[in-house]
Amino acid sequence: MAIVLEIQPPGSIDFGSQLEWKRDGIEVLTVVSSPTADTVAVHVPDGKLSAFESRIRAYLTQDVKSKKPGIPDKPKNASLVNAIMSFRRAAFQELWTDDIYTPPAADVDTWFQVWLRVGPDGPRAAAARFQACARRFQLTLLPGFTRFQGRVVVAVHATRTQLEDAVDVLDQIAEIRAIPLPADFFLAQLKPYEQASWVQNLLQRTTVPAPGRSPYVTLLDTGVNHGHPLLAPLVAPTDLHAVTPAWGVNDHHGHGTEMAGLATHGELGQPLAGRGSHVISHRLESVKILPPRGQTPVALYGWVTNEAVRLVERADPNRRRTFAMMTTTDGKSIGTPSDWSAAIDTLAFGMDTLLDGDDSVDDRRPRLFVLAAGNIPWDRWKHYPAENDLAAIQNPAQAWNALTVGACTDLVTIDANKWPSLAVIAGSGSLAPMSTTSLLWSRVWPFKPDVVAEGGNGTVDAGRNVLVGPESLRLMTTGADPARALLVDSGETSGAAAEVSRLCAQLAARYPNYWPETIRALVVHGAEWTPAMRGRVPLVARKNDKEELLRRFGYGKIDGARSVDSEARRPTLILQESITPYVKKDSSIALGALNLHDLPWPASLLTAHPNAEVRLKLTLSYFIEPNPSRRGWQSKFRYPSHGLRFAVKGASETDEKFMQRINKLDRDELLASSPTEEESDWGDPDARWWALGAQLRSRGSIHSDTWSGTAAQLALKSHIAVFPVGGWWKDWRDAQRYPTQVRYALVVSLEATQDIDIDLYTPIANQIGVAVPVAR
Repeated sequence: MAIVLEIQPPGSIDFGSQLEWKRDGIEVLTVVSSPTADTVAVHVPDGKLSAFESRIRAYLTQDVKSKKPGIPDKPKNASLVNAIMSFRRAAFQELWTDDIYTPPAADVDTWFQVWLRVGPDGPRAAAARFQACARRFQLTLLPGFTRFQGRVVVAVHATRTQLEDAVDVLDQIAEIRAIPLPADFFLAQLKPYEQASWVQNLLQRTTVPAPGRSPYVTLLDTGVNHGHPLLAPLVAPTDLHAVTPAWGVNDHHGHGTEMAGLATHGELGQPLAGRGSHVISHRLESVKILPPRGQTPVALYGWVTNEAVRLVERADPNRRRTFAMMTTTDGKSIGTPSDWSAAIDTLAFGMDTLLDGDDSVDDRRPRLFVLAAGNIPWDRWKHYPAENDLAAIQNPAQAWNALTVGACTDLVTIDANKWPSLAVIAGSGSLAPMSTTSLLWSRVWPFKPDVVAEGGNGTVDAGRNVLVGPESLRLMTTGADPARALLVDSGETSGAAAEVSRLCAQLAARYPNYWPETIRALVVHGAEWTPAMRGRVPLVARKNDKEELLRRFGYGKIDGARSVDSEARRPTLILQESITPYVKKDSSIALGALNLHDLPWPASLLTAHPNAEVRLKLTLSYFIEPNPSRRGWQSKFRYPSHGLRFAVKGASETDEKFMQRINKLDRDELLASSPTEEESDWGDPDARWWALGAQLRSRGSIHSDTWSGTAAQLALKSHIAVFPVGGWWKDWRDAQRYPTQVRYALVVSLEATQDIDIDLYTPIANQIGVAVPVAR
């Protein structure tokens, strides 16, 4: 049987040594922790409850002699028995381990993912036993079984009541999870009126923020149809705008409404199929930037974007906004700035490009922009991935200050019975077939995209014809014509950018005092390359291999949990600081002072695990003022107003030597004399342990890199220097920009990569005065 123990206080026993009694065949199945108790499901073989009885009898009748004078003897097994608050027979609730979905109602027919225990006779025998039980209790199984160490996973169609009543079935189960319904269930199998019932159910479980001070995603697109039931609570009629009033504010195309759903709810498959509350942290406003008929001349796109920003900021100047724009223009690109991308850089820096705008840098208001990288037409997906390497990121996604988003995909499942001749184009964790790259760009320009997110997949029919979809490979979102279909499929880099704008708004809601520069840093800092992305890089990677990785995937696939949270094994520090890059010395402009940051690492804790593998990740984010005049791109006038870099003290360096290394750098002259080369490794003694190195991480206005080594080495890496390098503010003395102070965000995380019992968060939090929650 399976029994459940309630252990108080949480963490008071070692489950592996104190509850896994191999001689008796007793096995820990699951552990679910809460602030007040650990709930532990344990499998007990037939006839082995006596193992618990004997330990409790020993507790009652035997004492363990104390080895210290004055310390009384303790009952045998005291630490275990004292912590057990209750025994009960395991039921469905205790075996449910899904963190996202809540268990269904008792009489609802649904699919469950069931994880079976593997006994000493192996996984095949476990699967056969479960199949026999399933036949007895009339449970429906999918034919495929997946094997992991100690577990076999199978899909079961049943009601919760059926599983709870089938005692022999429950005794074979280690855990139960939900199986999310695929998008094709909602899009292909449900009629419009059936979609409506699912949407109404979701609405009843949805909590939306009030229009007050909550963050907003400001969508610059084809308009939004406010009448959709999933959007009406999130966008007020007064928050719908158009650059030209005669265009109207409704969505004439459908794209804007689709993006609105993704930017607020995310991909709808998970919330629709779930049973728990659906909490939205932000609201939406829309500016229609594309006319219903004809086209806006490309030469006016910069002006249109500026007008859209001015419209919403006039309506409410105090809102915290993430500007999301998915419109791009196709054409050849080598990464050089355009008037449109430079306008976005100017707006992000906190100024504007309008004739009646203010040219002062003193009262600027930085803004966060999320841009789609642009798409490859679907009829060229057949040549994936070679076509992606040849298709360049589209205008204006080369903007330095924007978060440029490409597309990856984990959607690889199609119904083989329904589509026997289809094969997916991209593998799981790979670049999506429509996503553009910056592999053909000149090396002097930043790596784009900055990050990637889910954009969907495509298929090839019998190796010949390309199809977009089917629906299970697409993102489900809100339809522009609710009378015809409340739910539609979408995707591409537009959908990926909408998801990143949603993450930005969630971060803004969680951390209301963080700057746009900081939100951008957290998104990049949380991103990781998937195994499929890393698989394109040789084991011994050269600089070119790493550069190609960055120009395909940026810093990797976004991970909301890593961006949002600090964890015990992965504490994250956020610094929001200012620096004056340049100073006037006599008649010339020189580099200003650097900022030196102490790292509050728990040195004693690290040295207690000297050989443990750890990672140190840093991300530096700031906004530049652009100089798009073509004379500036490779001359002394340059495109960026200024540049910042970071350097970390080497494990073998003294504090004095580290400062000497940084202060002796002739950083500006190095850039000016060799514009196609970035900084050297600056004599860093730990250079070989950085994933990218100083040269690669120094492009653009966001820099991220990861150092890997031992805990003993990290304990000695106690300082980070942030320092200026050259820009046109230094070169162009008559512009009088050199006294300007600029902001930057520095995000630093420390992670234990080995499976060791270590809490890095609490000692750091105690040292810097952060309140640490205490369970009561």
